[in-house]
Amino acid sequence: MLIDKKMLTRFLLTVGLVGGIGYYALSSFAPLPLSISKIEPLQEQEVKPVLAPVTPPQRDFFVEHRLERARERSERIELLREIVSNLNSTVEARGKAQMELISISSLQESELQVERLIVGKGFGDAVVFFGKGMAEAIVKAESLTQVEALGVADVIRTVAGVRLQNIRVRFRK
Repeated sequence: MLIDKKMLTRFLLTVGLVGGIGYYALSSFAPLPLSISKIEPLQEQEVKPVLAPVTPPQRDFFVEHRLERARERSERIELLREIVSNLNSTVEARGKAQMELISISSLQESELQVERLIVGKGFGDAVVFFGKGMAEAIVKAESLTQVEALGVADVIRTVAGVRLQNIRVRFRK
């Protein structure tokens, strides 16, 4: 393999230039060393232990539901992939499994799009679940007016094509 000298020169110049800029940036933004003139030992009276209660991290309802939905869905996808790759599966079973994989992918896209649009309407967070011809949305809000609920339902109707009477909208603080 031949190396073009012109290209090698450009590469080395680029690496040198980027390295020089990086070094300059790091050295100019580095904190200045603090000068300490005299260090005095602390007396026992000055040392007070700080005891703060350890609180377990709060579980975010919306994150937990997304993780659970993803876990269940990944198990289903794994099963469908096994059916598709199994040579003993019938052609019909493989076709159904492939169609369901496509359906799951489309459903994931719809859920993500709807959740982003709902958050874009000003809610703190949202999680959406789709079933056969129905949908449920849970939004993060202190309260939910009928107009806001209809706005969320309209987003679901527009994106996913679910009828308004089959959409349930709830809120959670």
